[in-house]
Amino acid sequence: MRKTVIILAGVGLLAIVGFWGYGWVKKDRVSGDLSIEKDSAKSLDVEIGFGAGNLLIEGGAEGWVDGVIDTNVKKWDPSISYKKKGKVGHVVIRQKTKGLLAFRNARNDWNLQLTNEIPVNLAVEMGVSDSELNLAGIRLSHLSIDAGVSDTTINLNDDWRESFEGEINLGVGDAEIHLPKETGVKLTISKGLGSLGTKGFISQGKGVYVNEAYDHSDTTINLKIDVGVGDLKFVLGE
Repeated sequence: MRKTVIILAGVGLLAIVGFWGYGWVKKDRVSGDLSIEKDSAKSLDVEIGFGAGNLLIEGGAEGWVDGVIDTNVKKWDPSISYKKKGKVGHVVIRQKTKGLLAFRNARNDWNLQLTNEIPVNLAVEMGVSDSELNLAGIRLSHLSIDAGVSDTTINLNDDWRESFEGEINLGVGDAEIHLPKETGVKLTISKGLGSLGTKGFISQGKGVYVNEAYDHSDTTINLKIDVGVGDLKFVLGE
């Protein structure tokens, strides 16, 4: 774990230093609205690859995916694809060129909405970012998050009707994860450097924590969380 953290930090510093030399910044807006319309898919696999900037993901899309991409760096304009195979729709939204917001006037803001209507297998990979993942209302079937070097808020506080599992990899940065009180939750945490806030959870030893509803609710959330460097706080909903 320590070796991984050191490598992440070193790569981040080198990228910051090197990126000052690139003249990729444009004065105008490069991107705009995006929309993936509904079809006959019964579930979605959604893969989001975000490099640097501000990322917001939430529910409430009118289509399968809606959103706004606002960047003034042409080479950060994302590639967007959708294919339906059988009953599953496959969505990929990925920044074409990775980079850091280490130079003046660079902007990269993504605001994405996902459907609330069908199950979603969501995978999010972030580089260096401030991110808010407000996933309440989305019908998650599986969740995978690689937060890279990010300050992250993840909201999973909802009345979940279906159980799901997830893996969350927090490299460097602080994170706050909001979880439901009435849905059973099990956390398996591998912790690096930084504080851990688990108020309201019951320790079962060896990095395992559960809430009071675990083993008593019809649905459960099982999360495996790996933390490199940073403070991690769990907040139980009312």
